[in-house]
Amino acid sequence: MRIGIIGGSFNPIHIAHLIIADRFCDQVDLDQCMFVPAAHSPFKIDDQSLAAPEHRLAMVRLAIEQHPRFTVNDVELRRGGVSYSIDTIRSVQQAYPEASISLLIGSDQAVEFVRWREWESICREAQLCIVRRPFLLTPEMEERISETLTVDGRAPVWITAPLLEISSTEVRQRVASGRSINYLTVKAVRDYILEWGLYT
Repeated sequence: MRIGIIGGSFNPIHIAHLIIADRFCDQVDLDQCMFVPAAHSPFKIDDQSLAAPEHRLAMVRLAIEQHPRFTVNDVELRRGGVSYSIDTIRSVQQAYPEASISLLIGSDQAVEFVRWREWESICREAQLCIVRRPFLLTPEMEERISETLTVDGRAPVWITAPLLEISSTEVRQRVASGRSINYLTVKAVRDYILEWGLYT
């Protein structure tokens, strides 16, 4: 069994997350792509815009319900505190001992990946995959990152997806200013944000 992990705040989840996950499934031939909402990112400790965990989890569930290979895992929310990918990888591996695990990060995160807790262990215990972000890295920069993040002979895998400049920050800002978020996320998530008055 091949399991992919996509972590993040998902504050809120949007269309680019879903498209990237779909390409991740295709290009790494995943049986299951697991969305793992973070309790608190170690790089966003003081994020005042973070919706409550139960809301972010509910929105992920609504967003992924139409995709047969998408699942959600609330291990980081249940654990609480700062969320570290290495702990999540080990938790998933314990639950699925026969699975091979891939972890997807963005190319912006790849630039700083050596700052992550036990980053070399992550590369040993999971296949690191990096999705290209719009206009961020030159081919030469990608090559240098690949060299840096190759551990025990295993190089990261680069994932190609449509270059969509959509961010959760933009979605929150548009909600706060009363503008439409049509087409930025799925209708069920838009309705949920409106129903609960999130990000206003």
